[in-house]
Amino acid sequence: MSTIDNSMRMHISEISDLEKEVLSRQLQSSPLLQSKQSSHRHITSLDIFDFDSTLFLSPLLSPNIWHSSFVNSITTENLLGPGWWRDIRSLQLYLDEDKSKTPWHRYWNEDIVAQVKQSMEDPSHLTVLLTGRRYHPFHALIDDILASKGLVFDVVGLRPDPESDAPDYPNGLMFNHEPNVFETTMHFKTSFIVNILHNFPLLTNVVMWDDRQSHICVFKEYLNKMRDIGLIKRGEMVCVIPARPKYNPEWEHKTVKTMLKTHNEAVLALKNTGKPFTEHNVVIENYGQKISSADTYSLKKIDWLIVIKLSPSIATYLRSVFEPFYRQDISKSSAAMDETVATAWKINNAEEPVFFGDQILLAVNTTVMASQLKQKYGIEKGKEYTFKVLARSIGSVNHGMYLQVQIQDALFMLPLWYKPSNFNYLLVQSIDWMPLDNVKLDESLFQGVVDYHHLLTVDKLEQ
Repeated sequence: MSTIDNSMRMHISEISDLEKEVLSRQLQSSPLLQSKQSSHRHITSLDIFDFDSTLFLSPLLSPNIWHSSFVNSITTENLLGPGWWRDIRSLQLYLDEDKSKTPWHRYWNEDIVAQVKQSMEDPSHLTVLLTGRRYHPFHALIDDILASKGLVFDVVGLRPDPESDAPDYPNGLMFNHEPNVFETTMHFKTSFIVNILHNFPLLTNVVMWDDRQSHICVFKEYLNKMRDIGLIKRGEMVCVIPARPKYNPEWEHKTVKTMLKTHNEAVLALKNTGKPFTEHNVVIENYGQKISSADTYSLKKIDWLIVIKLSPSIATYLRSVFEPFYRQDISKSSAAMDETVATAWKINNAEEPVFFGDQILLAVNTTVMASQLKQKYGIEKGKEYTFKVLARSIGSVNHGMYLQVQIQDALFMLPLWYKPSNFNYLLVQSIDWMPLDNVKLDESLFQGVVDYHHLLTVDKLEQ
């Protein structure tokens, strides 16, 4: 028996019997084996593509709307519903009314789609979609999403936890009631790879596309280990720039409110039965939801940043003045890049800077910062102040454009365009300011009132 055979046997032995059975059933039901193609394809390379933020621009919650405490709560499994990554509503996107367009056409990373299609055209390459999204409840929806783009993977690897059919829960929700077959998504993915290598012994090359830096580091080490012991000849990680879809605050608000409404209805449904909450996680009969507490919740505002709010007319005026500079800067930057850099610099369909231009950022709202603003500069909530625009940043499709303004004797930032996902980092940006040469401004317009930028989180409702 060869060294490679011994190494494979060692790796296979690290997978439990149940995991082997589940992975075997998953592979047997794949398009590749169902179509009987594998018997006449000389497969030597394995191409593995991640789904969320790699191939498909899956939505997340924007930090300029939602407080981190709420994001943590809604991504926790079985707390306010199944958890964002297990809740089918996190992928139930508004589709365009334009019937000439295919569904989900605005949510693809077209560069990665092209690489998927290139892999599919080579019969020696096994083209795989591998994701931590669960088979239930996502398999039918993801099949539809892939079909809309004409993508037929040899194998679609969704995490099979649980593997059994989902009960008939309302809205296709699926909660984590059963022990998982695989402890983590990483455990599932590495076991999946070993099982593929076991079933396709001619495979010598593995290439993986992923956007999560933590996963990329682990997979690099894992592929290097398999190469060192002779399981493969080449292992490569393609680091994909993580990308979000374009800003859609209406969808975010609607989805979050629906998730909270469902949770609250589930809690009240159990309370109405008169049964006590005697366990940490109580399954609501005829609904299927596990609840970590007996609480119901509503959204509440947190006064997160101290800002000077500007009127819509001032924001409109600033846009009219600085948009030509912004567009010109972006055009120059794009023209100066070669094709490879430009592809990395701008992902098709991905989030772009959005114009806001309606508030000057002063400080995070703490007692200390509020006191310093008042003592040093005489700036306090509720009062109106004038400001002067001193400089601007160079416009960028990654960072947007900001203005440097002066209020009293202090300098602050007025973001014009920025990516909503970068909101948490605006106050700590390091910026090279450009003087406003030959820019005439009507400074009589420049005034605003000190107020708060609010973020949303949840608050317990009184029972």
